[in-house]
Amino acid sequence: MDNTTKVLIVVCFVLIGSLGFLSGVFLKRSTADHYDVTIEGDEGVTGSPQGPSWHRVMSFTGSGSDYRCVDIRGNKFKVVMSAAPIINYDVNTVTVDVLRDGQTLASATAEWGPTESPTRKKKMIEVSGGPGYYCISVYAYEIEDWEVTVWDYY
Repeated sequence: MDNTTKVLIVVCFVLIGSLGFLSGVFLKRSTADHYDVTIEGDEGVTGSPQGPSWHRVMSFTGSGSDYRCVDIRGNKFKVVMSAAPIINYDVNTVTVDVLRDGQTLASATAEWGPTESPTRKKKMIEVSGGPGYYCISVYAYEIEDWEVTVWDYY
């Protein structure tokens, strides 16, 4: 192994470690408001024909990072994300954050290791924060495509 390869490996480890540290710092910030948040894996969105039910209020796709905002009418809502990685034998990640008033309420990440099968993954975040204006932030790294759908329960 020549010196250039060794330096490149060390730089990669430092970058990954820094990213993990910064993620931990941002996720551990305390907020004055408390929200009930549920993050789930491969579960669907269901509704009832009587009373409140789930309504799709926004859907967007991409392959890079993105940021969108939406008005929520109900007392709770779900953000459903699905993504597929680029086949490159590298680590591939996509993270979806739910924000209100600039504060992160919930986050979900789908990650593929270098030797993991590049199958599509799905994550779901449920937030019970009441009606209001929420933003959805998508951070994508080495992702072929992703789709985010927001469901409002009213």
